[in-house]
Amino acid sequence: MRTTPIVESTKKRGSPSPLIAYCLERPTLFFSLKMALVVGTLLAVINHGQAIVTGHFTSDRLLPMLLTYCVPFAVSLFSQIQGKRQRDRSQAELSSTAMQVAMATPCDERSEKR
Repeated sequence: MRTTPIVESTKKRGSPSPLIAYCLERPTLFFSLKMALVVGTLLAVINHGQAIVTGHFTSDRLLPMLLTYCVPFAVSLFSQIQGKRQRDRSQAELSSTAMQVAMATPCDERSEKR
């Protein structure tokens, strides 16, 4: 008898726990932080570089500059989560299809051919 590994799917719509689990994965967080540092720094230089260089950078610009780092972090995190969810859905579908094929009996195969 042939067995195939079962992949647990996170198909529960509206359930926040898989979403939070993906968010808290160490590689996901580190990659999002790296992207936020690189892209956020580029955006901060573009948006606030002249004020920094000329010495006109004031404390009222600090909050908008810090928020500049939040956007790439959120986009990176969201896109990684969507990719991982899609990967898990595909694996679950492949696993269920393989399980159905493995469980088919020779009698079923003969009746399908007719």
